Parts: sequence; structure tokens; C-alpha cells
Amino acid sequence: MVPETQDSLTQQQPAIVANMIEERDNLEVVVKARSNTDLIEMEAYNYLKGEAKQNNLTATTLRAEGRIVVPPVVFYSKDRSEVMTVVHLGKALCGHDGIIHGGLLATLLDEVLALVAIPALPNYTGFTANLNINYRQPVKSNQWVVLRGRLDRVEGRKAYVEAWIECLLGEIKFAEATSLYISPKSSPAP
Repeated sequence: MVPETQDSLTQQQPAIVANMIEERDNLEVVVKARSNTDLIEMEAYNYLKGEAKQNNLTATTLRAEGRIVVPPVVFYSKDRSEVMTVVHLGKALCGHDGIIHGGLLATLLDEVLALVAIPALPNYTGFTANLNINYRQPVKSNQWVVLRGRLDRVEGRKAYVEAWIECLLGEIKFAEATSLYISPKSSPAP
């Protein structure tokens, strides 16, 4: 089975994609972030090209109706030490009926952690060496959530980072994570 890319999803179900983009763009958290001059909006997955993008779990494989219809919107602090993403989690991403699978939440946390760890590492490259997650409350499906990440510190080739998933208003933390990213001694060959 070939994963649906954003292009194929857009071609097959343009109204669904357009509606989700409009809904996302009108969320208060997105409107406020776009008006904040201390934040920089980036295109999700803009660092992936060709096969790397085509074979990426969250950029393509999980992109479909009922899953992640539109890519997350991403906002960085100017020094890239903090990041916020907003993503919709569909009903086909559950481990239990109506509750998003914890493994998917771990994947999303790992990606947000990487967004702040990797820019701080030598050669702009790093890998997850350790990931600790505390699940606080179940995440119900078919809702928008906010993921936030923060760089704690860098020690040579090591970056220590933290992230969490919260509701749109920020009053409920669903899960929290800390992680260690390590940059290889030399960049891996492409």
C-alpha cells in the first residue's frame, strides 16, 4: 500500500482539507501566534525532501481523513529554543475507542522535541537517545491539540529537551516528555 501524500489527499478530498485548514487557521491559539512578532511560523516538514519525505511516518503515512488531515502549523521562538505546534488528531488514531493511541502521542512528542534539539546540535543532526513520557490524561480523538517544546540545555553533542501536549486553552496537560538527543561524531552519509 502506497501512503497517501498531502497531494493525493488534496486531490481526493479537497473540501475536507480546505475545511481543516480554515478551522486550524481560525483557532485562537493560531491567530495569536501569527500576530506575535516574537514567533516565526515555519512549514511543517520543510526540511524533508524527496524519498525522505515520502517515507516519513508523520509527513505522509499518517496523513489521511480520520488521521492527521493537514500538517501541523509550527511556530518557533526567534532563537529556536522553543516551539509550538498545533495539530488535529482524527478518530482513526485511537488505541482505545475515542482515545488517541499513546504510541502516537510518543511519536508526536519525539518530533516536537527534535524541532528544538536538532537546531542546537553540531552539524544540525541528532538522534533520540532517551525519551521519558508521563501520560497525565487521555487525549480524546477528533480534536485539535497544542504541542510545546523547549530546549533545556546543550552539553557538547548532547541536547536536553522537554515537551508536552496540552489542550487548546493550555489548561490541561495530557502528556509530558523529557529527552536526550545526541549528535553523531560525524554527520551520517546521505
